[in-house]
Amino acid sequence: MKFTNLTTAEFEQFANEMPYSHFTQMAGNYELKVSEGVETHLVGVKDKDNQVLAACLLTAVPVMKVFKYFYTNRGPVIDFGNQELVHFFFNELSKYVKTHKALYLRIDPYLPMYKRDHDGNILEDYQRNWVFEKFASLGYEHEGFTTGFSTTRQIRFHSILDLKDKTAKDVLNNMDSLRKRNTKKVQKNGVKVRFLNEDELPIFRSFMEQTSETKDFVDREDAFYYHRMKHYKDRVLVPLAYINFEEYIAELEVEEKQLQKEINKAEKDIAKRPENQKAVNKKQNLEKQLEANQTKVTEARDLQQKHGNELPISAGFFIINPFEVVYYAGGTANEFRHFAGSYAIQWEMINYAIDHQIDRYNFYGISGDFTENAEDAGVIKFKKGFNADVIEYVGDFVKPINKPAYALYTTLKKVQKKLS
Repeated sequence: MKFTNLTTAEFEQFANEMPYSHFTQMAGNYELKVSEGVETHLVGVKDKDNQVLAACLLTAVPVMKVFKYFYTNRGPVIDFGNQELVHFFFNELSKYVKTHKALYLRIDPYLPMYKRDHDGNILEDYQRNWVFEKFASLGYEHEGFTTGFSTTRQIRFHSILDLKDKTAKDVLNNMDSLRKRNTKKVQKNGVKVRFLNEDELPIFRSFMEQTSETKDFVDREDAFYYHRMKHYKDRVLVPLAYINFEEYIAELEVEEKQLQKEINKAEKDIAKRPENQKAVNKKQNLEKQLEANQTKVTEARDLQQKHGNELPISAGFFIINPFEVVYYAGGTANEFRHFAGSYAIQWEMINYAIDHQIDRYNFYGISGDFTENAEDAGVIKFKKGFNADVIEYVGDFVKPINKPAYALYTTLKKVQKKLS
């Protein structure tokens, strides 16, 4: 085996073929980092036949003027079941970054430790003790089993819907009653989905702004989304949920005629047998449905007059590789939340994954706090309702490369923290 630099083509081909590869370990991210002026390396391991066995995207930023901080975001792409390969890669990686003036190296492998349910109960232990032992023997320090959200670390918990060997009907049947009802609701409420192009990205950004204000979180800058859409190309999809009022009102009118027809039939049944309580109850229920239908028609006509024939209501930002579809971000117009546009987007993209034979639908990060007081308790409940599992990852490891300088660096950071 040999540790070596990889071409973009070699890196991309290997990353696309390997399971458990994260979207940050993609050629699109390499091109993005280079365009932003970030020092970026593609490294890996090859066998004697020049076949790639492991691949990794590394970034480096200046530290203390003469040193660099190296980071591999959710890397490397490697078979962690091959312990000899793992040892060789990480041992050689330390040597490589040392030759490039590394102060220290951080890794956060895309390596699951536990599968849990959304109440926090462990469903499966992936037996990763040897990984912690191996990294410790190689000089890496584990930064702990963190929970919550951080601006300096990747989230350790993802909500994952397993789609392997499942049909859309299977997924729908496995949802809880609320998720199932809302998914069916959007199909009846005239909610359509199409994909935004780069020029239309401000629509998505406006929804994110409203959602961040409502839920009190800090969103990424515009450039974050624009750059990924540009460099990830067709690996990014931005679905928009909208209402086409012409189609929606036509659907409501068909529903109205059907309801009126059934009411007339119930009235005839009652006329023949006034004591028929079943027919009386049916008529009352149908009249309530007709009243709701008329309310929807009135609302639809008012909104059509105010906004035109197409009303955007929700949008999402998805990043895709052959391994998984990742729901990275999403927002909804606060005024039109009752149309449940986010459910239309989720259903569209779940079906996209099934149609493209992608086995994992990743709702992405949750805090790892499974109590009712969790900061993202509502989000956890939403994701749980789709019958997703929670995957907990091993977390961050740091290896000092220049130990004396790193000791000074950490001391200075502690002093600065006390003074701030």
